[in-house]
Amino acid sequence: MTETPASATPAFPTPEFPDRVLAVLAATAAAPRPGPRPGAEASLQLFLLDGLLEALEWANDGIAADEAACMWLAGLRWHRAVTGAFPDGAPEPLPRWIDEAFGPALAAGTEPGDPANVAGLSASAMGTTSHPPAGQADGPGVLARAAGIALLPLVTTETTTKLAVDAAVLTHGSPAAWEAAAAAARLVRAALDGRAAALAALGELAALGELAALGEPAGEDSAGTAWAAVHGAARAAAAALADTSLEPAEAFAVAGAGAPAGSAALAGIVVAAALGTAAVPPGWETAPEGPVIAELAARWTRVILG
Repeated sequence: MTETPASATPAFPTPEFPDRVLAVLAATAAAPRPGPRPGAEASLQLFLLDGLLEALEWANDGIAADEAACMWLAGLRWHRAVTGAFPDGAPEPLPRWIDEAFGPALAAGTEPGDPANVAGLSASAMGTTSHPPAGQADGPGVLARAAGIALLPLVTTETTTKLAVDAAVLTHGSPAAWEAAAAAARLVRAALDGRAAALAALGELAALGELAALGEPAGEDSAGTAWAAVHGAARAAAAALADTSLEPAEAFAVAGAGAPAGSAALAGIVVAAALGTAAVPPGWETAPEGPVIAELAARWTRVILG
């Protein structure tokens, strides 16, 4: 797996940690969308993060839990919420608070997202790197969940990478998509330490070279791939964060406007991770996923900080 250079283990949880957690989740909801329904990537991100939260809750009770399996079971509950049924032959996990909180909004449908999300979670078995989902699906649908993985503090970079890959392979079969998800998680993780750390990580990512050096087959059109989205987001976020004359909300807007399709959400997330909720434009609270975001951020912070 291609390793993106990364800084040492971030020094968070810092006093800004609760605000940064909320900012990352709110930034996903604040991304432009064509209608009033929840975004598919945003809602799946929240379910998978709640799956990881469940694993942490078990751990706090002294019970070991498989993080990847917990995320998969959360993904199955998301699948039921958006399609009306669990996949044939798959487990039917017990509901959690997020099912009821999100229920009506998801029952009304989500804005179109990466089609691999539903397709990958329609199988009866969990996708793993040794037994990935059918096909070689690649796309930006893996990136929002990678940003959520970055919110787990005080773990090694290798753990962040592994969990991001575990989350990506639930739906996408392309190793390049797994690598891109891992890079996105490490980028957001670095950004949680602030503007300077974000710019350093963005510079390291850019120094790795063009897409062809990062797993994209030479000569293949890379539009729509996860790596293309990561690089587009990195360029836009770097330009916004480098301009210190911009207020946080202006930097968020500049990053979103400067990113190509498929990259804007991640660009905004990186800026929000670095600058906090001051960067996220108002209105996310009234989005269909707004109340879920606020509750999940509070639960996540409570479990992490004790």
